[in-house]
Amino acid sequence: MKLLEDIQLRIGCYWGYLSVLAFLLFIVLVPHYSSLAIMLFIFMILANFFGFIYYQHYAKDRLTTYTTMLTQAGKKKLLITDSKAHILSKKGKACNRFLSTRQEYKINIIYFSDEFLTLSTKCPTFNLFKLARGTMADKWAIKKSCASNKEFYYAYIQSVHFNPETKKLDIVLTSGDIESIVSDKKPAEVAVNLLREKLRHTDRGLQTNPMK
Repeated sequence: MKLLEDIQLRIGCYWGYLSVLAFLLFIVLVPHYSSLAIMLFIFMILANFFGFIYYQHYAKDRLTTYTTMLTQAGKKKLLITDSKAHILSKKGKACNRFLSTRQEYKINIIYFSDEFLTLSTKCPTFNLFKLARGTMADKWAIKKSCASNKEFYYAYIQSVHFNPETKKLDIVLTSGDIESIVSDKKPAEVAVNLLREKLRHTDRGLQTNPMK
């Protein structure tokens, strides 16, 4: 079943190239095998059309399933099962400009707990067709862990904003240090609003141990 889904998603991703291929095959075959050329051309065009529709409807499901897997594994590892997870995504490689869901995304996660937040960065990059996997020692299992996990109490966060020049979410600490996370504007702005809501109900103190 997964193989069939992969084929449909790949057709949807590369439908433009496949349409050109279908046309070239038609031109080559039609002088000698007109019936075969017409049948093959119609089949490929229909396959491209339904592949495109399938991609539009189900590619995002794979991204959502992947990020859900990462957040569940992260909550369990970091012992923050009651925290609210928010995904910070950065668009990567695209199939073509007609498809809204990209082939690749760089993923970072913010977990909002009652008194602190946890930043999980350097997470495995999402690839629609080839998820990052471990080594043979890990039995080639899909990677579920982010390489960096940092915890910050709201009391020591001064402000938060999205920097349009660097295209990063900047969390300014009371020590003066800035924690920056790569993200597209839309998910970053949601995170800004969520964190500002937390900060409005938090008394801030001065952090005396600056980050190194």
